Amino acid sequence: MAVSIRPAREADLETIANIAAAAFNPTADAISRRLFPPDLQPTDMPAGEACRQWRAARKTSSFHSDGTALMVAIDDALQGQIVGFALWDVPVPADAGGCAPRQPQEQEPEPAAQAHAGLDQSALAEMRRILAEDARAHFGDEMKRTVWHLDYIAVDPRHRRRGIGKMLLQWGVERADAEKRDCYLVATPAGRPLYEAAGFTELATLLIFGVPHWSMIKRYVPVSG
Repeated sequence: MAVSIRPAREADLETIANIAAAAFNPTADAISRRLFPPDLQPTDMPAGEACRQWRAARKTSSFHSDGTALMVAIDDALQGQIVGFALWDVPVPADAGGCAPRQPQEQEPEPAAQAHAGLDQSALAEMRRILAEDARAHFGDEMKRTVWHLDYIAVDPRHRRRGIGKMLLQWGVERADAEKRDCYLVATPAGRPLYEAAGFTELATLLIFGVPHWSMIKRYVPVSG
């Protein structure tokens, strides 16, 4: 399989947003549908376009934020076509200087106002509260200085079942291991088997808009011998 991982470039952001929109389209994904309910969608946009624009603004904000690693999977056999991506929050030690890394969801940079068309702001606030409270319950306010946090993995639906999600996950796990740190994430029902296979274990069950999700951790285990 001729797929490799590299850091995202600014020119990749539109493609990344398109993959996110396709992978989590409101017509099929319960969370996206709750954030972008049919009755709030602009009549002058194609179906799903408001959600895609918001995702594009989010990824642009994340790309330019301190303490994040936005990685893409590219298919070398398809002239370097992007087939998936992952967004990691990378721990920054307290003595490293610069800006402190953002807490999961709670302090995430907001997209530009014009990208908010069709978004249920109260639903977004509710989801962010649930995620932030879980992270704080397990790690306190120092989580983002000590733990690698997987914020997002998405694979182009046309390229699923090729192990791309596993590669993107492994990229971060290997770097967390190299730093002797734990990895934390919140799994969807579809994503949980991938994370369990990689050694993540459940911390808590979270109900997000009535859909069970699970906060999970992969603890650093020193190599003996």
